[in-house]
Amino acid sequence: MARDVFFRLGMHPVFFGLKRAYYATLGLTRRMLRKMGLTAARMDMLYVIHKRGRYPTQQGALWRTLGVCPSVVSRMLKRLEEMGYVERDVVTNDTRKRTVTLTTKGRARILRAIRQFIGWGYAELALRSALEPDHWHSEWRTHVAVSRAEEFLRLIRVAFGDRASFVVYTSGVRDDQLPRATSLVSRWVS
Repeated sequence: MARDVFFRLGMHPVFFGLKRAYYATLGLTRRMLRKMGLTAARMDMLYVIHKRGRYPTQQGALWRTLGVCPSVVSRMLKRLEEMGYVERDVVTNDTRKRTVTLTTKGRARILRAIRQFIGWGYAELALRSALEPDHWHSEWRTHVAVSRAEEFLRLIRVAFGDRASFVVYTSGVRDDQLPRATSLVSRWVS
């Protein structure tokens, strides 16, 4: 009965569940991010720029990386620039293109956010506890559970045309060392 209601409303129960999980995760982080003057979207943007190191990032690469519209990136960068977190410069030979770099204030802000959300392991612990509530302390079981969840989400993203070019948060692994997409993890626990 409930399943029929979802279909009539135009949302599959899996999509509804993904949406609710997403909003629940934002609820966990929103208060701490707000204290830092950030939102989840701003943190993602600053993190991607931070990963380039001291080298300028092409503004056009940001929308492809994050999988959002160019106008969204432009508005967000304008706001981050007003806040003093980034600087944008016009490319010398092409006035339509801009490069983006973190300011000292922006670098300090994203490093603090990384330390609190990634470095201290709160997000990892929350995910492990959700996926393996009775075995959150088992390195292997949580690795398998997280890998399966990542693979299912990857399949959904690919099937529905997600345009983001890479996984933003990689737990310290360099982008060129990321494992290739595979469904083998599903077979490990079957």
